[in-house]
Parts: sequence; C-alpha cells; structure tokens
Amino acid sequence: MHPIYSFKSFAELETFIDQLESVGQMAGAKDLQHNFLYVNASYADFHGLPREQIIGKKSGDMPNGISVLSQLMYEQDQMVLLQKKKIIMGSIHPHRNGDPRAYKFRKYPALLNGKDPLILFTGEDLTCDTTFWSDILWGIEPAIKVEKLVAASYAQLLESKELKIPLNENELSVLTLLLRGVPVKRIASIYDLSTRTVENRIESLKDKFGALNQQNLIDTARKMGYQSVISRAIFKDHMTYNLLVE
Repeated sequence: MHPIYSFKSFAELETFIDQLESVGQMAGAKDLQHNFLYVNASYADFHGLPREQIIGKKSGDMPNGISVLSQLMYEQDQMVLLQKKKIIMGSIHPHRNGDPRAYKFRKYPALLNGKDPLILFTGEDLTCDTTFWSDILWGIEPAIKVEKLVAASYAQLLESKELKIPLNENELSVLTLLLRGVPVKRIASIYDLSTRTVENRIESLKDKFGALNQQNLIDTARKMGYQSVISRAIFKDHMTYNLLVE
C-alpha cells in the first residue's frame, strides 16, 4: 500500500489534523522515531495533557496506562512505516477519570514534504456505541460477546438511581457474564474462582432480585437495565488488538 496522504508542508499537516476535530476525530502524526510530531486538541484531551507536553514524546510516555501498550504500539508503528500498511486497531484501557473505555484507532503511512515518511493516526471513542464491535472483547475471552459498553461507571449509575438494587463488584462480575449467556463453569474459569464461589454469588443475586431461579434472575436483571453495566473485573489488563491490516 502506497501512502494515501502526502503533505507539502508541516503547516498543511497541522491544518489537516486540526480539521479532523470538526468530525469528532482524535488525530495526530508521528515521525520515524515514533515521536509525536503534532496532535489535535481532542487527542490532547484524551490524555488530559496540553499539546505541548505530548509533542516530542512517545506513546510509552503517555498517562492512562498506555505505557503498558508501548511495545505493541511500537510494532504497529513499524508495520506502518516499513511495510506501508494501514492498520485499524482497537484498545481498551482506563480513561483518565478511571472508567474503562474502548477506542478504535486507524494508522496510515503518509509523507511530509513529499518524501519524509510519517505515521498519520485518527481515533474515536466507541465506548457508548450501541453497535460496539465484538472483535475487541472476543480477544479478552472468546466466551464473552458484549453488545454494549456504557461510559458511566457502576458507581455513577448508582448515584443517578438508574439501578435500584445495589451490587458489590463480586456480584456484578458474575451477573455481567450471566446476562451474556456464559455458563457457571466458564465464569469460574474466567475469574479464576471455584464453581461453588460463583454459585454462592448467584444465590446472593437471586436473594437481592427476589428471583425464583437463575433464569428468573437473568430476566429480571435485564428488565431492570443491568445488561448495560459492565463489571470492571473483565478489564484485567490494558489491551490493544489489530482488527485489520492492509
């Protein structure tokens, strides 16, 4: 794949990246050393830093836990620069406010001054997208296929009184997977628990929801809106996946 973007000057590159702000895109560019050349305001806000504190730094220098992904990001950058590949990637990691969020980024090979290779990237927050791509969560655990991930944390939902029955994180971790059809033994394996511990949590959930059996619990919890809540226990690590390379 040949670079599909070519910029005659650095000013032209800056203008292009800033214009992506108007369509809700985080965007920026990196040089051959994987340093940020320029980023727009949305990308700076993504990290909670002024632009001038990002430019000249590498992904591994950024907050939000991204440093743990730096090696994978370096490998992606190398692929873009050396093989001239376009990459669509997804990642899950905490926003600076602590809530887990999901992002989709694209990286493209580009040229500056018609000859100098660089990496152009764009990104969007898909946390609240109701058609949230399951490929990312497939990578976490094949048994989990999540339809929707809401930006608000469980605590925030409780404060807003949208959820009437308070649950602790242990109960929520089990309910999150029950609502998505994951069997008890598989839940125990995912969270490294005994089957008995999972069954005890289900009994506690049945008591809280006044459910007669497990199916009644699932039906009641769905009607009360608990399917839109994701347990933080799923997000054990910061993650990034290549969804498409071409």
